[in-house]
Amino acid sequence: MKLTIVTTTYNQEKYIGQTLDSMLIQKTNFDFKIVVSNDNSTDRTYEILKEYQKKYPSKIEIINNEINLGAMKNFVHTLSLIKDSEYVALCDGDDFWTDENKLQKQVDFLDNNNDFNICFHKSRLFYQNGEKEDRIIPQNIEEITTMKDLVKQNYIVANSVVYRWKFNKINLEEIFPNDIVPGDYYIHLLHAQDGKIKMFNEVMSVYRRHSQGMWWGDDNTNKEKFILKYGRKLLNFYDEADKYFKLPNSAFYLQRKDVIYNIIVTYVKNDKIEEINEFMKSKADKKIYAECMKDIVNRNIWFLDVLATEKSKEKNIEKYQRDINKLKEKLNASQEQLEKYKTENDAIKNSRWWKLRNKIKGIK
Repeated sequence: MKLTIVTTTYNQEKYIGQTLDSMLIQKTNFDFKIVVSNDNSTDRTYEILKEYQKKYPSKIEIINNEINLGAMKNFVHTLSLIKDSEYVALCDGDDFWTDENKLQKQVDFLDNNNDFNICFHKSRLFYQNGEKEDRIIPQNIEEITTMKDLVKQNYIVANSVVYRWKFNKINLEEIFPNDIVPGDYYIHLLHAQDGKIKMFNEVMSVYRRHSQGMWWGDDNTNKEKFILKYGRKLLNFYDEADKYFKLPNSAFYLQRKDVIYNIIVTYVKNDKIEEINEFMKSKADKKIYAECMKDIVNRNIWFLDVLATEKSKEKNIEKYQRDINKLKEKLNASQEQLEKYKTENDAIKNSRWWKLRNKIKGIK
């Protein structure tokens, strides 16, 4: 097979038809097939897929998982089944293509440029609920890049990519690490390892953001939910990529720092201070953690915003301690007043903000 389109889907009855239609209208001088893996959807997604397969039996192949594997496992497992294709294109079940010549353009380029393993294009970022204006991504990326550029940021939108497929004879599941996100970024790196990357400066797809999507939302609330759920897996991604690709420790520095900074912010806000250190496995992460702590203090983020109500109490902790000592020295001090001071002092020392203050100052 010249090219295989891989789509994974779960409960996307609203979108999967548009996704498939955008694939079926592709004009090519080569054969291609569409492999759709339904991850045990509980809505009408599977019924819709069967209707399309009935109309296009030679084009559409359905994999129907009897148990829900989860987005990442379903993605990797489906890709691991592709063993007879020169090229592979990706498109999630809630995204779609907008140019009927997209595949032909990308395949023509790869056919004529054997030193390139990846070809992608720009995409329109579309918010389903209309809360934000559409924008074109990525921005400020050169048309020809390499692995060196890709480790700095993931600028390849999954629904835009076509790979010169490397895994017809290699079991992808055996080399793909567990417990990481994002999976498409890791696949990009695997192909960029020994080939260049081409970007078409054309918008030929739509990346849909909606409330059921994994990467939904840019606001602080959604970012916090994402970090709480996937923060550890993001750091695992960098650890695994460093090991497999034998990258220098600084390869993902800026990305690591951004994730660690957001982990600190999110976990403190959610009263999970003691869990922060569990993320800092490597020496590189511990160093970045210390840098982020300094940044937080220097910018007064906690003490001007989150800690507005706690700040005055923390400033007075030493005063409270002196007062307690004085009361102890006075024989006529009432036990009731002493206990009151003790209670307030203990409450402050047990607060999450005081724990954070001790971490910053290195006090155990």
